[in-house]
Amino acid sequence: MKYLLDTHVLLWYFDDFGKLPKYIIEIIENLENNIYVSNISILEIVIKKSLNKLELSLSIDELYYHISSSSIILLDIKKNHLNVYSTLPYLHKDPFDRYLISVSIAEDLFFLTQDKNIQLYDIKWIW
Repeated sequence: MKYLLDTHVLLWYFDDFGKLPKYIIEIIENLENNIYVSNISILEIVIKKSLNKLELSLSIDELYYHISSSSIILLDIKKNHLNVYSTLPYLHKDPFDRYLISVSIAEDLFFLTQDKNIQLYDIKWIW
């Protein structure tokens, strides 16, 4: 199976493990699954950290190191993601979440998120 981590899931996995349900950890750590993270999530973390809206014990370098040392695949911004984003109904106001929803749709990924607003969209999600 293929999964996209929401930003908070990525942060909790590497920085606050206790917040993740056991079944989510099992999905992420199952080597038969392909786990993806968008660079947009990294941008969101950098912005929120610089605005003091996010406390993170890891530096951005450490976060990238953890991602690259794991089996998690980092996704760049792609044209098909932006095409989906441009046609996405405006049901969720957060531009980062809207982009991640677009990635999930464009790449046909299950979206791992606790965000209830994701349910407003016709996507595959798990929590």
